[in-house]
Amino acid sequence: MANNRMDRFTITHWCGVPHKFIRHPDGTLAIERFREMMEAGINLMAAYDYGYETNCEMLAACEKLGLKVTLSDGRISRAIGDGAHRQELLEAVVRDYAGYPALMGYHIVDEPNSGAFPALADIRDILHRLDPAHEAYINLFPNYASPEMLGNPTYYDHVAQFAKEVRPEIISYDHYHFIKGEPMERREVADQRENQIYEAAFRKVERPGFFDNIQDVRQVSLATDIPFMVIILVVEHGPYRNLTEAEIRWEVFQSLAYGAKRLSYFTYWTPGVDTDEGDAMWHWKNGMIAKDGTKTAHYHMIAGINRELQALGDMLLPRRSLAVFHLGQVPDTKVAYWPGAFGDMTSLVADSVTAGFFDGGYVLLANKDYEAPAPVTFTATPGRRVMHYGKADGLWREMTPEGSVYALTLAAGDGELIRID
Repeated sequence: MANNRMDRFTITHWCGVPHKFIRHPDGTLAIERFREMMEAGINLMAAYDYGYETNCEMLAACEKLGLKVTLSDGRISRAIGDGAHRQELLEAVVRDYAGYPALMGYHIVDEPNSGAFPALADIRDILHRLDPAHEAYINLFPNYASPEMLGNPTYYDHVAQFAKEVRPEIISYDHYHFIKGEPMERREVADQRENQIYEAAFRKVERPGFFDNIQDVRQVSLATDIPFMVIILVVEHGPYRNLTEAEIRWEVFQSLAYGAKRLSYFTYWTPGVDTDEGDAMWHWKNGMIAKDGTKTAHYHMIAGINRELQALGDMLLPRRSLAVFHLGQVPDTKVAYWPGAFGDMTSLVADSVTAGFFDGGYVLLANKDYEAPAPVTFTATPGRRVMHYGKADGLWREMTPEGSVYALTLAAGDGELIRID
């Protein structure tokens, strides 16, 4: 495994600074764009392939800023389908970039069919031999991809095969839950894969399957000791609506409750700047940064969320996820409902909450309702001290029970961290 994993909870993104904005008109690097990203709470930048000269300049600038980078390079894409030249292509990539301290890893491919797993495993092995300090990053389909798209009969089989054969440093996937609820708009483009993704996106409204998806990934993650990352929907596109802050918080805190060790936002910059980037099909709007380079409302929302996420994520990063339970029904099939007691939490009452338990007595309570607050009451083993983490000021405070019952309220889509000592 890569040995340069960040010692803090990692927050990254898709679609970074476009080619059009990476340099000023006078040719100088737009370093302020990297600072802007950091001010939003992102500590791992996903970079486009800007070409060798700009890639190197960008990596050097990010080192000075303390920003890590996942790098893209067209030679890696060529190496997937060119087994005869794979070794030399990857050797050249490593020779060019491995010495930069800002480098976190190499972007390999997005949403591969399982037929590509042997080639991806070979790429991962070659990179690991040449450059064991940096990860090979691959993102998987969500569970609403068809068996044809996956190349596997079930989603769990797909994730398990990926973990076993490719042995990635992290299991990454996206599952976009929030739909506009409009009829499917017919679009046909030459790219069959893009059509399949587009049609799959319209199949269900307020899509069920979010929890089934994360449960499959969590199960494989725990079995293989490979951490996992969830990609959080931000950008409005196709059937996906313009999200409220509470809906974005819902994605973040449900993912944390299940034990995600890294989160990514889709997207940082709104696509459709350098080329149409599928804009005719997807109609991209409202990423964190607009197409013209200005900050959107989502930028400010996520900057606030990330201040809390960083603190909570740092505390949960070294802790193993022990169990996840639901209070209140969800339309998924793989959820576990509250059994009445777990660990030192002897009872828990709420209408619509996910409870994620971690070693060390940590419990993350996440509101499944993104429109209304959720009152929560619980009891703890007598003699134990119950602590509540204050997200606003970063302080732990001992909770005072009312009789034997502890009470708190989760804001819409939000989460709160408890520790029972």
